[in-house]
Amino acid sequence: MLGAEVYSRGRFWEVDFLRGIGITMMVLSNFVTDLQLFLNYSGHPFFWKAFAYATASIFVFVSGLSFWISYSRTIKKNPRPYAKYFRRFLKLFGLGMLITVVTYLFLDGMTIYFGILHFLGVATLLAIPFYRFGKLNLLWAAFFIFGSLWVRNLIGPAWLLPLGITFKGFSSPDYFPVFPWFGVYLLGLTAGSVFYPEGMRKKELRIPANPLVLALCVAGRHTLGIYLVHQPLLVGLLMLIYGPLPGISL
Repeated sequence: MLGAEVYSRGRFWEVDFLRGIGITMMVLSNFVTDLQLFLNYSGHPFFWKAFAYATASIFVFVSGLSFWISYSRTIKKNPRPYAKYFRRFLKLFGLGMLITVVTYLFLDGMTIYFGILHFLGVATLLAIPFYRFGKLNLLWAAFFIFGSLWVRNLIGPAWLLPLGITFKGFSSPDYFPVFPWFGVYLLGLTAGSVFYPEGMRKKELRIPANPLVLALCVAGRHTLGIYLVHQPLLVGLLMLIYGPLPGISL
């Protein structure tokens, strides 16, 4: 089991813990979404919609926080680490495009055009020029969050989807446009500038000797892998129990 000694190497257990909460909530939220899409589950719609937004907000926030910590440490050794973060963009956005292709081919009318991985890839690049603003990112966060109230009413071509401008008839089960989600990401940068200046924790924070906390920390260290495999496993489980599901082309 993960112990406190692992975090002596520079990782912060509380960040992994928060990320672990986020990915656990995401698995549950996506499972409910699968029930809604494939089995017409309709119970407690307001609760599950609020739960989905809370889940996404935690996940995006902690991603912004993690970027602050990572970038703060990296620029101490390399003031222009653009190649590193461009590779990260290619990895995340490339995996997002793979999901786009798979959902286009196998899920009827449920293509993921610009989902969480697409967004996190783009946010990795967008965050670089915003890093310099530190605590002032709180104002930029408000700009992107409240700006979405205007952007979401706009109609345009498909290539504007990353901004939050949709086309007529647009529908996607996983959509994370820059407006408003980059604002949530910038809230993570703001928190990083306050609690982790120069990528270091202000005060020592001991990891509790609690199995649940440790398990969530482990999950938080492997969020990308969990994200990539959880949906095929959930859908496979539903197909094993209920047989062929409507909307899935095999």
